[in-house]
Amino acid sequence: MFNDPTAFSIGPLTVQWYALFIMTGAVLGSILAGKLAEFRGLKSDAIFDIALVGIIAGVIGARLYYVMLQWDYYGQNLTQILNIPRGGLSIHGAIIFGVAAIVIMTWRMKEPVLSWLDVAAPGVAVGQAIGRWGNYANQEAFGTPTDRPWGIAIRPENRPAEYADSTHFHPTFFYEAVLNLGSAAILTFLIVRYSGQSWMRGGDILGLYLILYGIIRLPLEWIRTDSLYIGPMPAAYWLSGALILGGILIMVLNRTVFTAEKFGARAGETADKAA
Repeated sequence: MFNDPTAFSIGPLTVQWYALFIMTGAVLGSILAGKLAEFRGLKSDAIFDIALVGIIAGVIGARLYYVMLQWDYYGQNLTQILNIPRGGLSIHGAIIFGVAAIVIMTWRMKEPVLSWLDVAAPGVAVGQAIGRWGNYANQEAFGTPTDRPWGIAIRPENRPAEYADSTHFHPTFFYEAVLNLGSAAILTFLIVRYSGQSWMRGGDILGLYLILYGIIRLPLEWIRTDSLYIGPMPAAYWLSGALILGGILIMVLNRTVFTAEKFGARAGETADKAA
């Protein structure tokens, strides 16, 4: 199925598996976020606009962050910067730009910013899980060699030089996809089960998502063979650590310094007043 990164061609137009998985993840993640937004009683006609802006900003941020870390190459090959279907997106950049876009969008619309970020978080995790399969199609983002039965075969031209004689490698993209689905399930359960509880504040789900993804990514980066570096350590270490700290900070500040909006009641119930 994935012997070629190209899914199909229509005349001069070629469609890559990578792009298909990214778009499928974005659509399904947006649907989940929309359902949760309706469940939470958020403004239904704002769902499409917020999701669209968040997705576009996320893709731009993911590409810009990747290009920045690979500037030695892209600085000499400027035309390749826009060649996204061939791969080269960073989820950390997508999170930063996507969150910023949703904050700006919802603030301008006078919508509850934190509640929108909370319902978006499980959708982002679903989008990540599906989008990771694009790495499989491109034979990238895999781990070190393994003889485990679930190891994946990597073509010789895609193997790192130091592992040229190895044939099977850890499918780190698959590990992350499964863990992200688990994260999405946990976040969705918390929204559905505990919305309206006095202890849940707006921003808690976002904070927990940031913590969970940071924890998921750190050990996987340790066995990946294509890490991008900032200084002496992989960039993902720095950014994942920042996500974990950011998530903890959001949840702590919600209960100490700031008077945060409570994560209200379900649609049809009386929303709690802000604390």
